[in-house]
Amino acid sequence: MHAAKVYADLTFLINLSMDFLLLWTTARLCRVSISYRRLFLAAFLGGIYGVGNLLAALTIFYTLPAKVLMSCLLLFIALRPVNWQQFQKSFLVFFSLSFVAAGASMAATFLLPGSEEASWSYFYLLLGAAALILISFHAERYFKQTLLPALLKYQVRLRFEDKICRGEGFLDTGNGLRDPLTRRPIVVAEYAFLQSCLPEELNRAMTDDINEDQRLEAFSRSSWGNRLRLIPFSSLGKKNGMLIGLRCDEVGIKIGRREMLHKNLVVAIYPYKLSAEDDYQLLIPSEVVQ
Repeated sequence: MHAAKVYADLTFLINLSMDFLLLWTTARLCRVSISYRRLFLAAFLGGIYGVGNLLAALTIFYTLPAKVLMSCLLLFIALRPVNWQQFQKSFLVFFSLSFVAAGASMAATFLLPGSEEASWSYFYLLLGAAALILISFHAERYFKQTLLPALLKYQVRLRFEDKICRGEGFLDTGNGLRDPLTRRPIVVAEYAFLQSCLPEELNRAMTDDINEDQRLEAFSRSSWGNRLRLIPFSSLGKKNGMLIGLRCDEVGIKIGRREMLHKNLVVAIYPYKLSAEDDYQLLIPSEVVQ
């Protein structure tokens, strides 16, 4: 009886610790505000659930659907997802991490010498926990610095009449600019990138030392005056700004092996660099890649 009690205690502690690490790592990778009280409560329930698996009478609560539902409950308690998209993301990350931790523990049984003693089983679990901790600190940096920028960049082609500009566009989910006439989303592009596609008269207006009103007048009187749009915007340090935009005949965005085409989107001209490292020359609103 005493040995069974110890086994139940160890099962509870192991499940509590691993669930806490899984939920903590999920919160970090999903960039969710961490509440250690909610994390501990969810892990505590996970520990109790793990102990229940020792009782034969409760096997109905440990089928695959039941385990998935329990995992969803733990995620709701620990992370409090604010919408369906955030829950989907946390769900996928949580189960991916679970497989990684389990895989690290199983790999250790093949790669490291040992026996069937319980102490070695706990050692393997520690390796799984260590894998989670390493992921929590290093995967986030890799995701933000390498993977995320790569996923959010697209090859973009702009066509104005017979002239084409090609470059890299970065998906900007915060880009809420819209064409005042059509209410369609607006692409933002660096002037240096657009320069080769613009007629000489517009390039002179952009490079001459003139004020915004004079530049706008030069655009309106040009042969591309019918393409002109004035785009109001607000940004940090500038509440009521105005960008000059030009209607583009065709915008092509390469997604995988196919190219999405949009006719007559407006491209706002940004006079400065969008990226200090020159990684991209355009900002692409999320609507145009959906």
